[in-house]
Amino acid sequence: MNMSYRVFQKRLECGMTLIEMLCFMALALCILIGIFLATVIIESWYGWLLGVALGFLLFFIPLMALAVLKDLWSGSGLPKCRNGCCRGPGNFSGYGDYDTQKSGEEYYEVCKCGDRYKRHGKRFVLVNEDGTETPYLIWRRFRGWYPDEGQPCRVR
Repeated sequence: MNMSYRVFQKRLECGMTLIEMLCFMALALCILIGIFLATVIIESWYGWLLGVALGFLLFFIPLMALAVLKDLWSGSGLPKCRNGCCRGPGNFSGYGDYDTQKSGEEYYEVCKCGDRYKRHGKRFVLVNEDGTETPYLIWRRFRGWYPDEGQPCRVR
């Protein structure tokens, strides 16, 4: 039997998690509110259809706003390389020019130019050929990536 099939089967037996159940209930509530608002404004049968669409919007627009706010706060995604020609994956797209490679027990982000980088929390450092790390960029909330002047990065 396929391993992924067994995991899927076990997942079906467990039912919903609490967060999935709460999200489902919130979606149902938003759809009901949307139907109510649409039928009050448009007193016709297609008010129900418009209400369902309005309910989905009431549910997903705040979720997308929270996702964007989280990305602006925590800085997911990687910056451009120091040469400026390779870009990191964006906040909502997983595509970028960096390739994750393992060297020993360490993982590095390698751009197409051949430079190796590593992320330590809010810092994005350049890893030299001898293994030393040079500060490159630091993430600042709601402002993005800025040049990192100074403090050497702590190795964890």
